[in-house]
Amino acid sequence: MDRTRPGESPEICNDRGARGDGPLDTASLRGRRHTISAHDPGSVGGGGSRAAVRKGGMAMRSGRAAFVALAALVALVSWTGAAQAAALVWQSDFTGSGFNNFKSTPWNNVGASAPVLVTSSVNAPAKAARFTVPGGGTRSEIEPNVVNFTEGSDYFFANSFTLPTTFPVNETSWQVITQWKNADDGSPPVELKIGHGNVILDGGYGNPSGPAGSKYWTTTLAPAATGTQTTVVLHIHFSSNTSLGTIDAWVNGAPVLTGYHPIGGTLYPTAKKTKATPAQAKAQKDALAKTPQPKDTPKEPAASPDTAVTTSKTSSQFDYWKMGMYRDNTLTSTATYDLESARLGTTYAAVAG
Repeated sequence: MDRTRPGESPEICNDRGARGDGPLDTASLRGRRHTISAHDPGSVGGGGSRAAVRKGGMAMRSGRAAFVALAALVALVSWTGAAQAAALVWQSDFTGSGFNNFKSTPWNNVGASAPVLVTSSVNAPAKAARFTVPGGGTRSEIEPNVVNFTEGSDYFFANSFTLPTTFPVNETSWQVITQWKNADDGSPPVELKIGHGNVILDGGYGNPSGPAGSKYWTTTLAPAATGTQTTVVLHIHFSSNTSLGTIDAWVNGAPVLTGYHPIGGTLYPTAKKTKATPAQAKAQKDALAKTPQPKDTPKEPAASPDTAVTTSKTSSQFDYWKMGMYRDNTLTSTATYDLESARLGTTYAAVAG
């Protein structure tokens, strides 16, 4: 039977037989081997060098190894990029999305206008969100469209911002640019502020396990630079248990805080408030006198000596993320700054890039 395929010579057909595709034509193969041996000086049987053959084989194997290594590298880079993208939970994306990645919260503008989009002064043509709170104003804030943070939540947060040279960095009262706000009234468990010439991380004044101020903590992260972008990354493990609630911090890529345990945790315990008895009120008033509110912390309206607070030992409140500007309305200066970007993720690499 003629096993020659269309466009194929009988000689090739016989090769197929040698590979197992048809009957083996040994005579034809012997003839072809003789022909190759007689005319190919590089063949084994034609006087060619066996070393040359081995060298050629080694070159082929080396080429294959290089190809495999390159393919593995490409796969690793692709996997790394995909993993990093998966670890990024949310980003502001002012350039592509405006304020669409934020909730509608008009009540966060008190004595100040809502933020506006501007061309970044440091990353043009990218967009940034500009916040302005005049003297006597209280807040201009926005809330990312993300989940609330509960007991055991663990996330990385990045805020990249630019303070203009006119920003009042040396104010001694509070100017909060981002906060992880508790569900109840009062000062949050964790907040980032500008004041005393520094970027400051503090919180805890409103902890309901009080008395007010007894759980307050503060630490300076870095000098407050103007005219240039600053990126602060925080890794927060949320817990009302002081041994579990932790914070790590980086400023412009440099670690500045590692494994910090705020005295009041990073979440507040759930609390029940009732009218204090005269004895409770006196005891709280005496305790409050020993821990007066620091001048540069937000006022704590719920911390009244006339209120008795019972905290839960089994549950905690949630925190939610806010950013922008929240400041003491007794300040007479005007504060304006640009938020370049904000990111939320499950790894440092996902938010720091």
